[in-house]
This record gives sequence, C-alpha cells and structure tokens, in this order.
Amino acid sequence: VCLFVCLFVCLFVCLFVCLFVCLFVCLFVCLFVCLFVCLFVCLFVCLFVCLFVCLFVCLFVCLFVCLFVCLFVCLFVCLFVCLFVCLFVCLFVCLFVCLFVCLFVCLFVCLFVCLFVCLFVCLFVCLFVCLFVCLFVCLFVCLFVCLFVCLFVCLFVCLFVCLFVCLFVCLFVCLFVCLFVCLFVCLCVC
Repeated sequence: VCLFVCLFVCLFVCLFVCLFVCLFVCLFVCLFVCLFVCLFVCLFVCLFVCLFVCLFVCLFVCLFVCLFVCLFVCLFVCLFVCLFVCLFVCLFVCLFVCLFVCLFVCLFVCLFVCLFVCLFVCLFVCLFVCLFVCLFVCLFVCLFVCLFVCLFVCLFVCLFVCLFVCLFVCLFVCLFVCLFVCLFVCLCVC
C-alpha cells in the first residue's frame, strides 16, 4: 500500500507538473509570439502604407502642379511678350501682311512646339520615374514582407508542433511504461 501510494502520488505529481508546465509554456509562447507578430506586422504595414501614400501623393501633386504652372506661365509669358514686341516693331517697320503672317506662323509654331515638348517630356519623365519607383518599392516590400512572414510562421509552427509532439509522446510513453512496469512488478510481487 505504501509503495503503491508513493508511486501513485509521485507519478500523479510528475504528470501534473510536467503537463502543466509544458502547456503553460506552450500557451505563453504562442500568445506572446502571435501578439508580437500581429502587432509588429500590422503597425509596420499601416505606417509604411500611410507614409508611402502620403509621400507619393504629395510628391506627385507638387511636381505636377509646379512643373505645369511654371512651364506654362514662363513659356506663355515669354512667347507672348516676344510675339507682341516683334509684331509691334515689324508692323511699324516692314510690310504689314508678309511680316505679320510669317512672324505669327513662326511664333505660333514655336509656342505650340515648345509648350507641347516641354510639358510632355517633363510630365512623362516625372510620371514614369515616380510610377516606376513606387511599383518597384511596393513589389519589393510586399515580396519581402510576405516571404519573411510566411517563412517565419511556417518554421515556427513546424518547430512548435514537432517539439510539442515529441514532448507529449515522450511523456506519454515514459509515463505509460513506468505505470505498466510498476503495476506489473507490484502484481508479480503480490
């Protein structure tokens, strides 16, 4: 009776302590890792997306407005002044019809070509560079975050499952063997 009671109490205490400690450690690790990963990923993604969108919108709007306004105003004012001065001088110096027609056609062509080429080149270059940089950054960040999160989660889940299964199997086998041997010895002795 004493041996049986001692064995039963020892086994029960060992089982209870081992299982309680293992479960407590596993649950604590799972909760801590899940909370940490979720908070870190959410905060990082939210902050990065917000900052990236704000910066992209601000840069795009500022560049587009500044370039368009500056180029349009400067070119229009310069060409309009040149046109007005040339026309005024030529009207009073040379023949009205020939000089007016020639200067008007030339200045109109120059104005149109300069405005169109400058605006198109500047806007195209700016938009292309901005979009290319944004797409490259987005793709790189998304791929890096997805790969890092997937690999980390997969490795952690695999290792956690393996460790939990190994511990549970070892404990169960050890306890079962110990109980079986003890009971068998007790029965044989009895």
